[in-house]
Amino acid sequence: MPRPRHLAAALLGPCLALGLTVAAAPAAAAGTPTAPPARAALGLPVSTYAVTLPSGDPADVYHPRVPAALRPVLTDAFPVVAVLQGANVDKGQYGDVSRVLARQGFVVVVPNHVRPPGGPLPPGLFTSQTVVPNALAAATAEDDRPGSPIAGIVDTDRLGVVGHSFGGAVALFAAAGVCEFPLCDGPYQRPAALKAVTAYGTNLATGDRLDRDLDTSGVAVALVQGTLDGIAPLAEAEVTYPSLERPRALITIAGANHYGITDVDDPPGAAPDPNEPTLAQDRATTLVGRWSGLWLRAQLRADPVARTLIEVFRGSVDGTVRVRTD
Repeated sequence: MPRPRHLAAALLGPCLALGLTVAAAPAAAAGTPTAPPARAALGLPVSTYAVTLPSGDPADVYHPRVPAALRPVLTDAFPVVAVLQGANVDKGQYGDVSRVLARQGFVVVVPNHVRPPGGPLPPGLFTSQTVVPNALAAATAEDDRPGSPIAGIVDTDRLGVVGHSFGGAVALFAAAGVCEFPLCDGPYQRPAALKAVTAYGTNLATGDRLDRDLDTSGVAVALVQGTLDGIAPLAEAEVTYPSLERPRALITIAGANHYGITDVDDPPGAAPDPNEPTLAQDRATTLVGRWSGLWLRAQLRADPVARTLIEVFRGSVDGTVRVRTD
């Protein structure tokens, strides 16, 4: 007889591979806002279009393409996820991971935030905490705009953030409600909707020393980490992990390097990772998107499938993905 882990994975694996998502949520505890009714987004295709944030930042939106007949039952169904870019990494490099996230039932907003010449940082693509509320505001405006591709289907009360490298550090500080140079070009106040963060290739340590202990209470944080990251080593993520408030997770992906989240390894303009990945790039982005999405679904939607994979099975059957959580 198959072991429980293998049996469950055999049943759930095909659903995840096809992009199937389960949106059922248990009854909320007293004093907790009630989640939308149970819904499913079963293999909906993903579409993308361009918007401009209130700040003027251009952004790409990835979303489940909902047929008109399904819109009445998918009202307010899809939480918002803001993707924060790594230093000098163009938003277009997050297309693959954003599609994986959207297939799991999210409206994904990926902005380019440019720091202008003459500022404290060199000019270039450096995100900021201010992007987080602006991404939410743009999704809210699109949800309310007649004729918008996402009109009426966005859950604007639930917000997750996926950050990469510099953007992951910005995400951690955004979760803590802290706006500091050089990560923030403020002002910033943590949105009430922000409840979950994943940070890829990100830590708050140098070697075995923790550099900063942030209070992220109220926001569930997962560090997602390639084992071959030569820029933000796994060992530093392991030092950072115990400093995070619960719920927390450390999700490792064997064979991925610092750019396992981007469409190509060492994207143009970014600092190259000295380590070559042993995991194929498309496989890496799929796993980063899938397990980041599972963390967000577990926290934002109390998804029982996501919680089981994270808290009980703690990773993939083949061992490529391993999850530490407590």
